[in-house]
Amino acid sequence: MIAPVPMGWEREIDSSKHRPYCLAMPANPSFKTMMNEVVAYGSCCECGSCVLVCPHNVIDYVDGKPKQVAKATAAFDFCGISEGIGCDVCAQVCPRLNPREFELADLLYGPDQPYKGAFGVYRRIVAARCLAPEIMERAQDGGVVTAMLRWAFERGVIDGAAVSVADPGRSARPMPKLVTSAEEILTSAGSWYTYCPNNLALADAERLGLERVALVGVPCQITPVRKMQFVDVGYLENGRKKDKHIERQSKFLKGYGARVALNIGLLCTEVFTYEGLMVDKIQNEMGIPLGDIKKFNVKGKILIYKKDGSVVEMKLKTAQEYARPECHHCGDFSAELADISCGGVGAMDWTITILRTERGEELFNRMVAEGLFEVRPMEEFENSMKVLLRLSNRQRDRVPAAPGQDASRVRVL
Repeated sequence: MIAPVPMGWEREIDSSKHRPYCLAMPANPSFKTMMNEVVAYGSCCECGSCVLVCPHNVIDYVDGKPKQVAKATAAFDFCGISEGIGCDVCAQVCPRLNPREFELADLLYGPDQPYKGAFGVYRRIVAARCLAPEIMERAQDGGVVTAMLRWAFERGVIDGAAVSVADPGRSARPMPKLVTSAEEILTSAGSWYTYCPNNLALADAERLGLERVALVGVPCQITPVRKMQFVDVGYLENGRKKDKHIERQSKFLKGYGARVALNIGLLCTEVFTYEGLMVDKIQNEMGIPLGDIKKFNVKGKILIYKKDGSVVEMKLKTAQEYARPECHHCGDFSAELADISCGGVGAMDWTITILRTERGEELFNRMVAEGLFEVRPMEEFENSMKVLLRLSNRQRDRVPAAPGQDASRVRVL
């Protein structure tokens, strides 16, 4: 039997003193609140979820941010539907507004919380790697996410997956895509460390009528989907709208989340700007054509793998000059609301795999039983545990208060 946690780590893991700061906002924030205290303030993570669920085409995804497009002469924070009959569906799924990840955890896990601490609720944590050579050839670390998705397609667990794939129009840049077959999954292997709004691919799930979709995303992409799944639509019944309006708004608010059957979270501290890191630094300054790059990895430094087999190293501190400032408003390093969280922290060719929900653990156990993975206990990955704990604690502590808010508007969760 695989130990749930390494011996000797229980005290550090079960410590729950680290909580991020966040606004004590109303339960149902408004469009105006989202546009002012998230977008204008600079904490919008660019997940695109607000655009995805907008029932009235008021906002669009422009230059990575939601933009009011319904009325050219209107202020950026004005929504006629919100001000009129009421809506604010967009704000309910924003990962930067309350309830935050750490409040949603109790809704997701309920009393079934075997372990809870610095990196959230989980059932087991192991190191794993895929045993399929064709996956490991293209994998980021242990190939766990790619292998899980292919297996889930083959077993009928999912009928689609919202992932990122290489943008055919721009080298070394990802784009969101809904893949619908096991054969397509290999196109999504690897990470580019620039932001990709995978949630937007869920629009194709609705268009195609898919009902068992896997979402692979960083923490700020997992949280909006959980909000879709847990939000109470009762607030829409305000006495100012017709039944058809409530029906439409409810469909957009709940419909996409209802199609997600499996949430796979990716460990993430921050990502980098494409124009800054890829174009300015790597291509223009370092002289590496982006089309020559096979993949990236981060192991205390940036590793740039070229198609000719060579590897170029870059100091992590250098790359961090191009980190997106929006990422520093996130306190969730390990995708605490996912069914399974994965990342290569402190380990080469292995994926640190955090099994969080009962469903996530059950699926992973089936995969192991079928010989999909080699699995090792975390006692053999002491450095990975140290890195996981350090980054989780540091990220929780860095979340700032919102603009112009004093201590009375901020609370520790």
